[in-house]
Amino acid sequence: MSSRLCSLLPRARSRVKEFFVQTFRRHTPAEYSEFLTRGIKGEDGVRRIYPWMYVRVFAAAVIVFAVYLLIVRFTGNELFLPVTVVLGGVVFNIPFLILLYEMYPRGDLSLLGVFLVFLIGGTAACVICQIVFSLVAVGGGWAQAAFVGSVEEFAKAVAAVACIAAVRNRQPIVGFILGAAVGCGFSVVEDAGYIFREADALSEFDISAAVGLFFSRGGTAFCTHTVWTAAVGWAFASARRPFLSVRLYACFISAICAHVLWNSPLSGGGKIAVVALLIVAALAFACVVLAVFRGRLLKGAGLLCAFSCGGGSPARDRLYYKHAGHLSLAIGAFVMAVISIGCCLDPSLGRYRTYTFSSPQSFVEFMQEGYDLVAPYEREYDPSVGDYSVTTVDGVVTAVTQRVMFEEGGEWYYFNYSVLSAGDGARYMLSACSVELEVGGLTRRYFAEDAYNTDGTLYASYFRVRSDVSGVLAERKGGSISVIVYDPDARPDIMYPSVATLTGCLAAASAASLALFSYFYIRARRSGGGTSDTK
Repeated sequence: MSSRLCSLLPRARSRVKEFFVQTFRRHTPAEYSEFLTRGIKGEDGVRRIYPWMYVRVFAAAVIVFAVYLLIVRFTGNELFLPVTVVLGGVVFNIPFLILLYEMYPRGDLSLLGVFLVFLIGGTAACVICQIVFSLVAVGGGWAQAAFVGSVEEFAKAVAAVACIAAVRNRQPIVGFILGAAVGCGFSVVEDAGYIFREADALSEFDISAAVGLFFSRGGTAFCTHTVWTAAVGWAFASARRPFLSVRLYACFISAICAHVLWNSPLSGGGKIAVVALLIVAALAFACVVLAVFRGRLLKGAGLLCAFSCGGGSPARDRLYYKHAGHLSLAIGAFVMAVISIGCCLDPSLGRYRTYTFSSPQSFVEFMQEGYDLVAPYEREYDPSVGDYSVTTVDGVVTAVTQRVMFEEGGEWYYFNYSVLSAGDGARYMLSACSVELEVGGLTRRYFAEDAYNTDGTLYASYFRVRSDVSGVLAERKGGSISVIVYDPDARPDIMYPSVATLTGCLAAASAASLALFSYFYIRARRSGGGTSDTK
C-alpha cells in the first residue's frame, strides 16, 4: 500500500504543477484565436484544457469593477453608476460561465453559441417570469417563496429546453453548459437589479449596500440559478425521450425545492444551515457532472495522463522569469482591487453614517438631540383648553388643533385631532402631535413618530428633531434599531481610518508586486539563451 502511494505522489505533484503552469503561463495570440473560434470551423477534436481564460476574465472583471467603484465612492459622479451596477451583476456570473465552457474538452461547441443562449435564453426566462408575476399576485411568507421559486424555475427550464433542442447537441455535458448559460443570463439581470434597488433606496447611491450585495449575490452565483438550471439542461440532454424521463422531472422539482428553501422566510441558524446545505449540494452536483463526463471524453482520447512541463534550457529559464514578472504585476493588481472593494464596505467612506441603539431610551435621546420631550401621545381632546385652529369643509368641522404648554416656561405642544361626527355627537381622534422648539436660532415644529420592531411591536415614540436622518431600520437580532444619518458635506480624507487603511494596503500590495517584478526581470536579464521569447 505504501509503495503504491509513493508511486502516486509524484504523478499527483506532476499534475498539480502542470495545472498551474498551463493556467498561469503566457498564452500566444494563436491560443486566444483558437479559444474564440472553437466550434465554428467544424473541428471537434478532444483537447486537455485548463481554465486560463476564466482566470484572466475574472481577474480583469474584478479590477475594472474596483476602478469604477472607487470613482463613484470618491467623486460621487452619477454617470458611473449604471456601469458599476451592471459590473456588480457580471463579475462572478459571466466568468463562471466561461469556466464551465473551458471545462468542456471537445471542440464542437462555440463560445458564441453559448453566449447567444446566455442572451436569448436568459431574456426569455425573464420575460416569462414577468408575464406571470403581472397576472398573479401572492402574499408573503412561504406562499410567496413557493410561487416565486416555481415560476422562475419553470421559466428557466422552458428556455433551457428550447435552446438545447435548437442547438441539437445532445451530449449531457453540453446540456449542462447550455442550461447554465440560461441560468447565468437570468442571474445577471436579477443580481444587477437587486444591487440597484438596495443601493439606490436612499437619497444617495449607497456604495456599502452595493458591495455587500455584490459579495452575497455574486459569491453564491456558483450554486443558485446557474447550477439549478444546468441540472435541468443536463437531465434533458441525458435522456432519449426526455419528456418521459424521471430524471428530468426529478431535477426540475429539486430545482424548485432548492429555490423555495433559498427564498424561505426562515431566519437565524436555520436559514444559515439551509443555505449552506444548498450550496454544498449544488457544488457537489456540478463537480460530479463535470468530472464524470469530462473524464470520459479525455479518457477516450487518451489525455488523462499529466504532461511534462519541460524546461531547463537557458532560453526557457529567461522566458519563465519574464512571465513570472508579468504574473506578479497581474496578481498585485488583483489583490489591490479586492482590497479596494472590501474597503468600500465601510460606510464611513461615504456620506452616510449608521448608528445602532440597543435601548429605546438612547435611541430617543439621539433622535431628539438631548431635548427632554415627553408629551402624552394618548392625550384626549380637552374642550376647556380651547382650539388653536379649526379646519372646516362645507361648514362642517373636520379637524382641530389644540396648543398646550405642560410646564411653565417649557415647550408648546400641538395636538391635531380628526373630528368624526356621527350619532350622538362629535368624536375626536388624535392624528398628529408636534412640539415647537428653537434650534439654531430658528423656531420650528417637530412631529412625533413611532419606531417598530420587526415583529410589529412598538419600539419607541419620539420627536424627530434631527434633520439629517434618512432612515430608521429595525434589526432582526437583539431587538436593536439602526439610524441612517446623511451628511451632504462629508468628504473622506487621508485621516479617516478606512482611507488610511486602504491607502496603506494598496501601497503595500503595489510595492510587493513591483519588487517581485523587478526581481524576476533581473533574473531574466541574467539568464542566457538569447533574446527570443518564442516557445
